Formats: sequence, structure tokens, C-alpha cells
Amino acid sequence: MKKSKIIIFTLLLITSNISSQIFLEDENFSDKDYPLEILSEGFNTPAFPPHGWSSQIIAGTYNWAQASSGAYCNTYRSAFIPFNVAPSGQVARLISPIFIPTSTGRDSLIFSEAYCQKPGVTESLEIFISTNSGSTWQLFSSFNSTSLMTAPATSTYFTPTCNQWQNKSIYLPLNTNRICFQAAGGNGNNLYIDEVLVKSSLLSGVPQYSTEVPADFKLHNNFPNPFNPTTSIRFDITERTNVKIVIYNAAGKEINVLVDSELGAGKYETSFTALDLSSGIYFYRIITDNFTDTKKMILVK
Repeated sequence: MKKSKIIIFTLLLITSNISSQIFLEDENFSDKDYPLEILSEGFNTPAFPPHGWSSQIIAGTYNWAQASSGAYCNTYRSAFIPFNVAPSGQVARLISPIFIPTSTGRDSLIFSEAYCQKPGVTESLEIFISTNSGSTWQLFSSFNSTSLMTAPATSTYFTPTCNQWQNKSIYLPLNTNRICFQAAGGNGNNLYIDEVLVKSSLLSGVPQYSTEVPADFKLHNNFPNPFNPTTSIRFDITERTNVKIVIYNAAGKEINVLVDSELGAGKYETSFTALDLSSGIYFYRIITDNFTDTKKMILVK
């Protein structure tokens, strides 16, 4: 049995723009937020994969294909993997062309997905990124059946309607110039993606997970925990203040700054991705004029 390496982290959240990756789900973004389009693909051309894209079977015999029905609203086709008719153990990749990233580190991957889970079956979609045109890949974000679901679970062959799609957006690491969608599953139900965009973002705020004004300052437990490689961190602010979230190693050296911005009262969410950190203990803490808290999180690789 292969042993997992367990890495214990503690994040430092100090009240005082985001320099890390942030994951946003079910959001509508305007061209004002994302002014520069770097990559755009709607899978509407007859050829599949589209020009510059490629697909690859990692395990099994089923691959990504083009769906002519159930596409994202007001479009003609989408990409999908037919897990409903495929046996278990399928793994396939859909790989983007090489694109030129901006130098700001504010590029975002935005895409739409639709999925209906078959009861008792678990499937996943993982996002891999490359900074060297695909010579090597790093797992950047992962979605399980629960986070992918856009329609009630059923064993019936799933073809999404217009209202059975959701949008996802992820801030990409600096110098990312290629992305890969890896789907794993089978004997379950179909997974669709459409309207894939990579855009330069001018967003400078931290997304709120609730519009409710909290009664108290609070640093929540990260989720998921354990995690690999990305976890979400929520925190509540009762009044306008500067907020800073910093990761330190066990020696007290600053590793990364996740948030460094003035925020108003609200409930906020950011995320932390541990791609290149070595095993060890790290710290995160929230500090305001009247409140301090420290929590741990565990990375399992």
C-alpha cells in the first residue's frame, strides 16, 4: 500500500488585492472584469478536437467527444465525455493550445460545465496547468461529483438543458500557457464543458461567499481538509479594515501573500494552492485590532 505524505499547514491571516489563486463558482463576469481575451473556445466547429486542441486517453477506451445536443445556452455544440455508456476506470484529457499569458499574474480560466451524477458513482474533473507549453503538467484544481452536479442525480442518460449549466472561474498561476481538463470515471453519467476562456483579469477585490454582515470577526476552518492541492479559506469581517493573509513556514519565513487589500464588512473566501511546497508545518492567523486566531490545515500528497 502506497503511503501518503501528510503536510500540516497553518495560514496567517492578518487584517490589512490578491496575489494567489482564487476559485469562484456560479458567477457572472463582465468584459469590464476580464478585458483581454487570451483563449476562447466554444467547440462549435465541425472538427473535434478544435484546431490547436488535442485529446488523450490515459486509461480505458473512451475519449472526449463533441456533443451536438445539450450545448451551453445559445450555442450549437459542446465537449463531453460519455461516462453514462463507458465502463468504470476511464481517464481522458482535453488539452488546450499553447497561449501567451500576460505578465501580471491575473489571468483567469473561465468555463461552463454540466453534470448529473448517477447514484452511488463518483467521477471527477481535474484541471492541470503547464508553464512550459505542456512539457510538464501540474494538478491545479479538482472537482468531485458533488461540486460538479448541475442537475438531480439519475441513472438516465444526461443531456443538459439551458438552465443545467454552471460557470467556474479560477485565477491561474503566473506564466501558465496551457491548460488540460482531465475527466475520470465511468459507469456513471455524462460530463460536459463549454465556453472555455482564458482572460486577463482586472479584478482586485476578494469574492464574498455571503452578502450578510457578520456579527463577529471569524477565521473559518479551511475546506476541504485534508486537501491536495487546493483548499478554500473563509473569513468574516465586521467593519472596513485592511486584510492580509500570509503563509509562513515553521521558521517564520513568509511563503506567500494570499490577500492584501482593504475590505468592507462581509464574509469572504479565498483559496490556497500548494503546488511546490515541501513537507512541513506552516501557519495562518487572523489579526485585527481586537481579534486574533490561528488554525491548521493538512495537505496530503
